[in-house]
Amino acid sequence: MINNIARFQILKGMTVRIQDVKDPSLFDAQGFEARFVGEDELAKFARDGNHDFSIEFLREARARGDRCYALFDREVLASYSWYSSLPTPIDGHFVLHFDRSYAHMYKDYTLPAYRGKRLHAVGMCRALRAFTAEGKKGLISYVFSNKLASLRSVVHLGYRIFGEVYVLRAGSLSLTYATTRCRDYGFWVESPESDAVWVRQSA
Repeated sequence: MINNIARFQILKGMTVRIQDVKDPSLFDAQGFEARFVGEDELAKFARDGNHDFSIEFLREARARGDRCYALFDREVLASYSWYSSLPTPIDGHFVLHFDRSYAHMYKDYTLPAYRGKRLHAVGMCRALRAFTAEGKKGLISYVFSNKLASLRSVVHLGYRIFGEVYVLRAGSLSLTYATTRCRDYGFWVESPESDAVWVRQSA
């Protein structure tokens, strides 16, 4: 009912570390080339229109220092996800903040022909191992509370849900609120707009 007059969402904050992954086979790319990939190489995939990102997105991600970890089937970019160490836009109105000792995972995509092969999970686990080797504690991310299948999937994978952020936008008004446990992970959402109100964590 709220969403008939405003946009209301609940973000479930979550983390995963190497020791949390329940299936060790997910670290095996099984015939795929798994690696970080740069903007120049990604540009050709942005132009083909099949991979859900644009040249403009690549430039913005590069400006933040974000990195893409991908799985390749020979020359085909089969699956990817993006990782950031800086506050990251959720959309045109909200920005996510988080503890920078974690890498924030966002924007993942798998080509339709490769879905059902657990490539997202494999790519995430490989990236988790790479970031852990670089000194990060693990990965931090979120799932919207109404994405029930995604919530079940990430919990099965080994993610630990630690708290919630409530996000409301009605007309030009934005309001966000983070629950207490989010404090431990520096996890909160800001709206940079002048008429926004946000609470970094509850009392």
